[in-house]
Amino acid sequence: MKKVYTIVGAILLSLQTLSGFSQITTSVATNPDKPKTKLESFIAQDGIVLVTSFSTIGTVQGLYDSSVIIQSQEVANPTSGRKEHGITIEVKQSGRIEREHTSYVDYDEIESLLKGLDYIDKIDKSSVKLDDFQADYKTKGDLKFTTYTSKGGEIKLSITSGRIGSTNSYHNKSDIASVRNLLVTAKTKLDSIKQK
Repeated sequence: MKKVYTIVGAILLSLQTLSGFSQITTSVATNPDKPKTKLESFIAQDGIVLVTSFSTIGTVQGLYDSSVIIQSQEVANPTSGRKEHGITIEVKQSGRIEREHTSYVDYDEIESLLKGLDYIDKIDKSSVKLDDFQADYKTKGDLKFTTYTSKGGEIKLSITSGRIGSTNSYHNKSDIASVRNLLVTAKTKLDSIKQK
């Protein structure tokens, strides 16, 4: 009889564990669709008119047929007068695999992004105690900038947009300056329209 109770107990515990795991998995699976930035949340609204205006600031070509396109963006609700400003960064991979993904950076996050880029740009092998390194800066909108030591010992830059089904653009480290300059130009463009 003890064996029967033990088996039944084990089955009930297994079912309870699977139920909990299912809830965790469902939660993780639904969160990627939830807007993480103010700009995304604003754009996701239904039942209203939204007017999106944008300026393409520039493109930084990467290695292996990859690239990054940076735009300034304003989204406005003409009825309420509310507006949101930010930058979109589209990461593209061409060649055998065609992929692209866009990340949103809210206006109030741009300064910390610029500081983060400055920080990971300064890191080199003398900054760490072991042979290789990887330095990451992530935004709220699933955009990640990474400097790292490549197999050849050079420092490279990777830009990743998205979390599940992400798209990567690979660059020489010197491209950090090009990306940073485009981000500064994009912010300046937004500053000019926000003052009007």
